[in-house]
Amino acid sequence: MTIEIADRLIKLRKQYGYSQEELADKLGLSRQAVSKWERAEASPDTDNLICLAKLYGISLDELLSTDEDIDTIVKEQVKKEEDTKEEKVHIIDDEGNEVIVKDKCVECRDKDGNLVKCKDFHNKDKFLGVLGIVEGSLMIASLITYILLGSFLQMWHNAWVVVFVPEIICSFVRAIYKKNANQFNMAFAAIFTFFFVCMIAPGLDANLWHPMWVVFLAIPLYYTSVSAINKMIGKEEEKDNDKDEDID
Repeated sequence: MTIEIADRLIKLRKQYGYSQEELADKLGLSRQAVSKWERAEASPDTDNLICLAKLYGISLDELLSTDEDIDTIVKEQVKKEEDTKEEKVHIIDDEGNEVIVKDKCVECRDKDGNLVKCKDFHNKDKFLGVLGIVEGSLMIASLITYILLGSFLQMWHNAWVVVFVPEIICSFVRAIYKKNANQFNMAFAAIFTFFFVCMIAPGLDANLWHPMWVVFLAIPLYYTSVSAINKMIGKEEEKDNDKDEDID
């Protein structure tokens, strides 16, 4: 089935005020079958096409007419078959909501078949993989910077704080990407700020017990505040590991 026809089925169903479940009951089918028609993942058989045409008061020609050329139809059919093959798990709860687990993504659809959420694992892994490479490159650059500062400016005792910079930058990017402020490494940011102000800005003779120690209080305050905000907006804390993937 083409996308054009699938869209027409959705439009007709909504025009007559049927939910997917109500239409499925009238045809004696499962809601999952209707959902697949409207996602162009399956086609109604001849009997169901006749029933749909009668139900909506139109002819079969009107129901199945399409402006798409044969090449487009073939491409869509091939894509549909590929999508069906990669579908691993298809779950429908008591309220008719669907969760479809595929090789590269997880789709969540409501009882009317509308896409609510879609998490693309492939794109996410690719982005985080690139970010990991960038962080590794920045770490090497920070070590080289430390050696140069130590060699030419004799800053061996305090220039080491530059090694905190890669994680601070990359954790900030991760926090934006995942839309979760807990991903930002506030501990590294606070430590870097403290030692930069106390050891680098005033020079080697600075007193480490500078009043700037209060910056460390920002660590518990930051994570406590972010956790409280996440709970208020109903957002679960994400775990950043390879086994537990977040589904936003």
